[in-house]
Amino acid sequence: MPADFEHARSVAVLGAGASGLAAARELTRAGHRVTVLEARHAIGGQCAAAEIDGRGHDLGGHGYSPTHHRLDALVAELGLRTTDTGPPLLFDPATGRSRPRVPGPLCRETLTRYHRVRAELFPRIADPGLAHSARVLAAPARRWLAEYRLSALAEVFGPGYTAAGYGHLDLDLPALYLLKYAELTGLGAGRTRAIEGGFAELWRRVAQELPGLRRGVRVERITRDADGVRVVVDGTEHTYDDLVLTVGLDEVLPVLDATEEERALAARIRRLDLYTTLGSVSGLPPGAHTLVQPHLTGSASRGHCVSFHRRHPDTEVLVCHAYGRPDLDGPGVADLLRADVRAWGGQLHRLHLQRRWRFLPHFDSADLAEGALDRLEALQGRRRTYHLGGLPAFELVECVLGYAQDLVRRHFTGLRREVPGHPLLIV
Repeated sequence: MPADFEHARSVAVLGAGASGLAAARELTRAGHRVTVLEARHAIGGQCAAAEIDGRGHDLGGHGYSPTHHRLDALVAELGLRTTDTGPPLLFDPATGRSRPRVPGPLCRETLTRYHRVRAELFPRIADPGLAHSARVLAAPARRWLAEYRLSALAEVFGPGYTAAGYGHLDLDLPALYLLKYAELTGLGAGRTRAIEGGFAELWRRVAQELPGLRRGVRVERITRDADGVRVVVDGTEHTYDDLVLTVGLDEVLPVLDATEEERALAARIRRLDLYTTLGSVSGLPPGAHTLVQPHLTGSASRGHCVSFHRRHPDTEVLVCHAYGRPDLDGPGVADLLRADVRAWGGQLHRLHLQRRWRFLPHFDSADLAEGALDRLEALQGRRRTYHLGGLPAFELVECVLGYAQDLVRRHFTGLRREVPGHPLLIV
């Protein structure tokens, strides 16, 4: 149901992660009455942080590229300062040393071929969302790259893609996700910037602009009909004109009056198992963002640390990321980290905390080829409901931010102009 642009709408936003807060900010600025409902007391979703000895450490988002122009604009608008953390480093356990990871240049032939294939098959890959490019990029990444003689892209972008939590390439995730990552990374985006105070500070500033943010609440039931959206929160029913879901359909099903189509799509959503372990570690090379070379090449290394981050140069507190596997739980991942660090010549002195994430909501190749993302986009506005987050946008702050801005401007402001896409970054 299209929004009535002559009057302010009342909108319930479910979830105060990056998508929910970004959408709520846009909706509020468009003059709508917004209520954000968050089950946790913390905000920011996977852009979480932990405080150790009085200093903050990002657990999810760590930095961003200046080529992420939507995020860069938001950072500037909020008056936040950033610092240059330099290029990612590549750690070689055999030598115990790290070096800047500078991908080799793509040959002119590969670049020319990529530009041609992109222009013919998926010219909108850098625009907000994924559905516009999903069907032609549905095949598993390595198979698709080989078919178009673009396997060199895997060598350039694969290590960073895996280290960022998007899976090993031998897991056969669709090419769509690797190429979306590549477009948003680019060969000229090796240096990253960290937000002073971290991503948690960014979303705290956004939250300050939202008078309708409610934390620590329990949504018990959502019912939608022609008269509005009724949401029961902590035993009390509230009525809204529209509903924005920033959590996955599969996660909200227990309380949602879901249609058969919504249930069918929810059953096809897949996620990756990812662990973040925060510990005090000595004996490893310095650096803000380090990729662990041997653990990036194949999924047989799941459970082992693929990257670690040092938020403050003068501290030994590291944020370490590893993929889960069926036979391994959180303590098992911590034991592997302890053994890895010892083998690298370091020592894990103390474990501060560990988080398990259900990361990168996605559809598999068969579902993309059959139009799963097109079906999700077709649900936008139906039964007064809109869908945001990593599933339609891609699990990256820049992507969920741009998608939220685009959706609000198209459906809630009367503007049918999409947020401009990124320029082609592979140059």
